[in-house]
Amino acid sequence: MSMSDKDQADGGLDVFFEAARGHAPIPSPDLLARVFADAETTQQAGPSTAPARVYATPDGLAARLYRLLGGWPAMAGLATAALTGIWIGTALPEGLIGTAEAAYLVDITPEMAFDLAGGDF
Repeated sequence: MSMSDKDQADGGLDVFFEAARGHAPIPSPDLLARVFADAETTQQAGPSTAPARVYATPDGLAARLYRLLGGWPAMAGLATAALTGIWIGTALPEGLIGTAEAAYLVDITPEMAFDLAGGDF
């Protein structure tokens, strides 16, 4: 008999499962008395008197923009995207452009003499 057969024997566990279903768990009277006593003590104590934490939030434009964008995770993602865009924009791989497209590119650092079109500039 292979392990994928659907008609496998339960090994006599049905008797134990039926016995467990027949006996509903009932808490002991001692446990119930302790729970009710704790509940009454909590109700009589009233609301908590601990002072609420108050955090000062800066009201500047940068702080409002920071909160509007979603905090540090969003700001980290924006900074990463900005740096990646600058990097790709300044170090364009030769495989992405042909000689016709290279004529339209503007060299932001002419002293570095980029060799985008395969010639000497």
